[in-house]
Amino acid sequence: MYLKKLICLGIGLMTLHGLKAQDSTAAVEPGWFLIPNTQTKLKIGGYVKFDLIHDLDPIGSPDFFDVTKIPTDGSEGASTHLNAKESRLHLDARTQVNGTKIRAYFEGDFYGSGGAFRMRHAFVEVGERWMAGQWWSNFMDETIIPPTLDFEKPGAYAFARNPMLRFKPLITKSSYIALAVEVPTETGQAPADTGAFYSPYPDFNARYRLTKEWGHIQLTGFVGYITYELDAGGSQSATLYGANLSGQLNLFKADKIIYQALYGPGVGRYRGGLSVGLDKNGKIEPIVDEGFTLGYQHQWVPKFTSLVVYNHGFNYNTDGQPGNSFNRTNYFAANLIWHFMPNAFAGIEYLYGTRTNKDGADGEANRFQFSMKYSFN
Repeated sequence: MYLKKLICLGIGLMTLHGLKAQDSTAAVEPGWFLIPNTQTKLKIGGYVKFDLIHDLDPIGSPDFFDVTKIPTDGSEGASTHLNAKESRLHLDARTQVNGTKIRAYFEGDFYGSGGAFRMRHAFVEVGERWMAGQWWSNFMDETIIPPTLDFEKPGAYAFARNPMLRFKPLITKSSYIALAVEVPTETGQAPADTGAFYSPYPDFNARYRLTKEWGHIQLTGFVGYITYELDAGGSQSATLYGANLSGQLNLFKADKIIYQALYGPGVGRYRGGLSVGLDKNGKIEPIVDEGFTLGYQHQWVPKFTSLVVYNHGFNYNTDGQPGNSFNRTNYFAANLIWHFMPNAFAGIEYLYGTRTNKDGADGEANRFQFSMKYSFN
């Protein structure tokens, strides 16, 4: 359903704004085709990925390795799961109007309820400066997402897709500034009084990025607001903010070091965590989070690559959070991938995670994962 609507919307939008082609048979890059009677080119692509997952310990997320779902009650038990939910399909349409490049993009996977197709990304980009739609949050660094076989990625890591309006007021050959307003997540520990969380304003964030031959460095910050509206009248509010420093260092011919450090009261909302907890008086207050990630990607030979990545996260729990609230986590992944043909690979990965709660209870999980993937177009 999403795909049918997007194809109609994308073709309609690009046809409406596209200029009539002088030559409908004009050459385009391999993998693209021209929409008849326009200068709009279209590409359909994606990939199919199969995962075989064997857990040596219980974890509440069998299809992905979420360290916050590690039980801390001492439970034991192994299990095996197979799925192809990460398989994706995307549609990319591009044209020019009066010399300005316009792009419409859509992508989905099958991690919806019951394996249903769901939207991941959907946006329109005008030139290099404006973008509107759902994409990776401007607060994160989408170019250093660790290429694990695991779908989830590290726990204490800025990783979110948000509807947004983004503007780049400054663009140079090697750097840019990007400003964005984004729809925030509204999760937190609720007071005893009945009510509901909401955000009266969007999050505002800003990014500065410098790219050179040696790699890149990026610094981002955000500020947000969350309110708990009481059914009986009145409200409680909290201001949220945080910073994220990230980057990549290029080594040798194909090796890379990636890193990220984030900190702030409320940055949990950029990882699907809680923004606020309760203080000793039962009022909401921001939860201060910090996270550190370091990874190394190595090419052994052209057909074999590996990744090692470690992530540590820590929550400064509020006085009113319950004892079973997670306090700190660790995530470790190491893989070996065989690129046995163009656009295809097979690989194996070991994953290890720990979780420690506010009350000191802890648990660990060990997982092995085998994956195969074929990308088309």
